[in-house]
Amino acid sequence: MALPTAPLRRARCAVVGVVNGTLAVLAHSNADGELPDAGLVFSLVGLLAWATSGFARHELTWTRLLLLIGGGQAAMHVLVSLAVSRHEHPANPAHMIVSHVLATALAVALLTFAERTVLALARAVASVLPRRPVPLPASAPLVVATPARVPVTTVLPAVLSWRGPPAEQA
Repeated sequence: MALPTAPLRRARCAVVGVVNGTLAVLAHSNADGELPDAGLVFSLVGLLAWATSGFARHELTWTRLLLLIGGGQAAMHVLVSLAVSRHEHPANPAHMIVSHVLATALAVALLTFAERTVLALARAVASVLPRRPVPLPASAPLVVATPARVPVTTVLPAVLSWRGPPAEQA
């Protein structure tokens, strides 16, 4: 099964990283009541999108998405919790876990549907586009035809003399 070209693969992984980071921030702020710093959010979302790009060559099945999104939610939770130092009140741990689990489930369901739809559309478009001819792989050594050789002795004596100029003696 051929996957789409590199720009589409990168775009898919960027969407996964952005959705993962955005939902992690929203889940964290829902449970905590505070939005983290925008610079932190953008850098962590970019880091998640970059980390997801390692999966670009593979179809993102729901199990792969669950691992990516679940790991991203856990990483974002830890990093946002460490970076946010302005907690007036500690967040309810049960509410925080429920928020992240719901965000993970929502993201996996949404992205699994989107992945299937995008790949089905890409395959449908690729099936109607003209294909480039692909050279067949070599199955035997290459034989190069050489022209028939004319004996040198029959051509050169009539044309050239092998005698050189006289040598000078000192």
